[in-house]
Amino acid sequence: MSTPKPPQPSLSVQRGNYTTSLSGPLLFVGLRTLTIPIQYLILTRSTAFFPLKPLTVPQTLLLTLPSYIAFKHITWSLLLMRERMTVPFAFFGGISDLAFECLTSYIYTLHDINPFYSPSLLLPGAILTIAGVSTELISEVQRYVYKSNPRNKGKIYTGGLWGVVRNVNYACNILFAFGYATAAGGVVYGCAYAGIYVLNFVYNAVPGIEEYMRGKYGAQWEGVERRVKWRLCPGIY
Repeated sequence: MSTPKPPQPSLSVQRGNYTTSLSGPLLFVGLRTLTIPIQYLILTRSTAFFPLKPLTVPQTLLLTLPSYIAFKHITWSLLLMRERMTVPFAFFGGISDLAFECLTSYIYTLHDINPFYSPSLLLPGAILTIAGVSTELISEVQRYVYKSNPRNKGKIYTGGLWGVVRNVNYACNILFAFGYATAAGGVVYGCAYAGIYVLNFVYNAVPGIEEYMRGKYGAQWEGVERRVKWRLCPGIY
């Protein structure tokens, strides 16, 4: 007689739970959509939307970046995420992303007194952000298409960049977090915020997902670990 699995914390991804629920995804989408008007208000130092203030080129770019990140999150939550999204998970995820984006927009408004800010970092940071978000989205779509094919039931996808590092999505998160923060506040802020992502992934998310994969797929996952040696960054980790 098998031992029933303990319930998973509501703040975590519900691994193996493929039941559907609208409340979590809708809350998450609502919170992620909020970032667009809120970042506009912060970047323009406005307290109301009307009359609309014109955006400078840097402001436009720094509004576009979180909007693109939010688009990726919304696409993932509505179309690509297979596990159930709980309301606590949706709230925490939506609020934490929104808080980071608000802080980042505010830090940009202090660029005149920020000794680490350089306008020359705006474009490279934006390119890193767009590259990270786009790569993650493409990789997630590739994995979703593979897993949606009945012939691949029970198989682990290792195509594309999933054959280079085992956690492409987390690696891309670090890349776009560094790029976005650097564009708005300089390299020091970029390293500080990307460092938070690295610590979370190295000590929390990566061990958690790999333990789950090991338990679910057994020898197949061990084979993946032998073929794909790196967890996040080739040659480093």
